[in-house]
Amino acid sequence: MWAIVVEMVCDSAGSDCRWIVRPNQSLSWRGALRIYIVIAICVMGTALAFALHGFWPVLPFAGLELIALGTAFYLCLSRSQNREVISVGASVVTVEKGRHEPQEHWECPRAWARVQLEHSPIAWYPSRLSIAYQGRRVEIGQFLHEAERRELAGELEQAIRGRE
Repeated sequence: MWAIVVEMVCDSAGSDCRWIVRPNQSLSWRGALRIYIVIAICVMGTALAFALHGFWPVLPFAGLELIALGTAFYLCLSRSQNREVISVGASVVTVEKGRHEPQEHWECPRAWARVQLEHSPIAWYPSRLSIAYQGRRVEIGQFLHEAERRELAGELEQAIRGRE
């Protein structure tokens, strides 16, 4: 299943645009649970077979392994729920970040907003996309690929400068 990473939504007049940026979540919560259950059955089955042959100390280590795997699945999937909503209105640019509701809010006047795409001096490091205003800035799209980041920067620049 291919997931949309950057989604642009504009009102019917085209005056207010909003970009919803999110990580690509290639595995759903249900899919992760199914994989975890299959792995847990295999690990515990093997551990029980060893325990029945007298190697009972294997059981606590198998349990710790499953706890570590479950924690890793949870952390990865919960991070994939992050969202960044960038809104360009008639007079203000707003950036909201969070999981289910905005946990971080940043805004600036549209006339003074600058889109900055800074390339790293080290070739394999990703560029950094941000919106700046009077020395303050907010970085956006950290989880995007390079091409997606450049495309988003162009769209934001056009939306912010296109209506002045």
